[in-house]
Amino acid sequence: MSAKRKQNFLHGALILMSATVIVKVIGYFFKVPLKGIVGVSGFGYFNAAYGLFNTLYALSVAGMPIAVARMVAQNMQQGRYRDVRKIKRLSTVAFLCTGLIGTLLMLAGAGPYVRLAQNPNAFLAVFVMSPAVFFVCVSSSYRGYYEGLRNMYPTAWSQVVEAVVKLACGLLFASAAVRMGLAEYEAAGTVFGAAVGTVEQAQLAVLPYGAAGAILGIVVSTAAGSLFLWGYSKRGGDGISQEMLEHAAPAAAGREILKQLWSIAVPVCLGALALNITTLIDVGSLTNRLSFALDRGRAVLFSMYEGILPSGTPEGEIPNYLFGAYNMSVTLFNLIPALTTTFGVSALPSVTAAWASRSENQLRRNIESVWRVTSMIAFPAGFGICALAEPILTLVYKADPASIPIAAPILRVLGIAAIFVALSSPTNSMLQAVGRVNVPVRLMLLGGFLKLVVNFVLVPIPSVNIQGAPYGTLLCYGLIVCVSIPVLCRTAGIRLRFGKVFLKPLFAGSLCGITAWAAYGLLSQVAGNTVSTTVSILLAATVYVIALFLVRGIVKYDVLMLPKGEKIAKLLEKCGLIG
Repeated sequence: MSAKRKQNFLHGALILMSATVIVKVIGYFFKVPLKGIVGVSGFGYFNAAYGLFNTLYALSVAGMPIAVARMVAQNMQQGRYRDVRKIKRLSTVAFLCTGLIGTLLMLAGAGPYVRLAQNPNAFLAVFVMSPAVFFVCVSSSYRGYYEGLRNMYPTAWSQVVEAVVKLACGLLFASAAVRMGLAEYEAAGTVFGAAVGTVEQAQLAVLPYGAAGAILGIVVSTAAGSLFLWGYSKRGGDGISQEMLEHAAPAAAGREILKQLWSIAVPVCLGALALNITTLIDVGSLTNRLSFALDRGRAVLFSMYEGILPSGTPEGEIPNYLFGAYNMSVTLFNLIPALTTTFGVSALPSVTAAWASRSENQLRRNIESVWRVTSMIAFPAGFGICALAEPILTLVYKADPASIPIAAPILRVLGIAAIFVALSSPTNSMLQAVGRVNVPVRLMLLGGFLKLVVNFVLVPIPSVNIQGAPYGTLLCYGLIVCVSIPVLCRTAGIRLRFGKVFLKPLFAGSLCGITAWAAYGLLSQVAGNTVSTTVSILLAATVYVIALFLVRGIVKYDVLMLPKGEKIAKLLEKCGLIG
């Protein structure tokens, strides 16, 4: 491939991370107005479906494409270019069929799913989301192919296209559904054909339709992303010339390629669920367990949230309201692993190539670099969110501050959990790159079981309720990371330099969190929340960067992988700032 398109691990990760940042910024301008359109209860219905979509999205970004990318990267390393082209053709057909079957299954399973979750008003949103499964599978084949070729631009651009379309269509459809429902009530006393007695009831009855409208916008966005990738493939090519094909060995039989593809894809996709296992468990169990808590201790729960729950909220809506408040924290919590997932996606072809060529030194340097760079983002972000949970929530959701006292304690715990989630995804990708595709699956099942136990034990306690959910997330991913790191080291045959990889970012990240907490405590005495939070984050970031340089936590090998890395490395070496 051309030098412009083929990227090393860190360069590719920066491309994907830039796209992720853009997507998250656009996502902010989507979710915050959406919450204003559909309210906290409608946000709960939306998240019942969106939690499933996030899982599908993870499969389209870090799940199914990995299976294709691993095979493509290995065959490219071995010069088997005809196999590479054949993998592309067969994976496209296979994923198209998978997407069609998945869509039909979700259409049939929407009803049982919402009944199991005891959230029947979310049915329409879940049902409408079904076609997204098909488009996610279409995108997966293209993304995996180009990622295996170490070209991250198609994945990055398609993500941005999806985000822009989601913003435009999601808000348009949600607001249109709400307006139509309320207009129908004013004209006929019904909301989409169902009779309602009061304005308040009409406002509640229209929320499931508003949530479904937002989900429909997301479905349209996945279709747009698939169309973009198809167009890119037709126009941009893949850099494999006719001469390369003529000199390559004959391709393996189609049956053998498909067999290998599915043998990798199934465990890889199950492993990709590890990043979203807690979301799935929460969506399927929290409203159910909260209903049980409400039945067991109505007085305790009402006393705990006195003055916070909106007056006039029907008792049956309280579990969904608490679930909506919980997802306010989850939205911010997901920002950190969304960034570090890009390291796993970008690292997989590099680690696969090093593993296939039996280059032990290159393998060790790549693995350590992935962990080190991930830690340099995860530790300060996690500690910072923990220290500034309430101020950040107030800054983001200042238009609707009522549920922030519910969400803030949750986000403090999730801030620490985010560190482990951030490390788990790249670690899983590297395990898959060295052939241990079953390990993430086993750990996911074990961690998921632990999370489910916590939800079933803690959440039904009236005095704990929704505040118990984040502890299950923390325990789940803590277990996954603490087991998977030693397994990867043994498999790759490397001796981890723990201090250089983890301890230096941990030290600098701890100073970052302490600085954020102290700075906000002082500034909030003399300034408003927006100024205090912004300045505290800037001060904490400054302290973190200085601390990281002082302990020489940045390594020359990492810097060299950056665009124009040699010049940057020379400058930092002169100042004695890199290890």
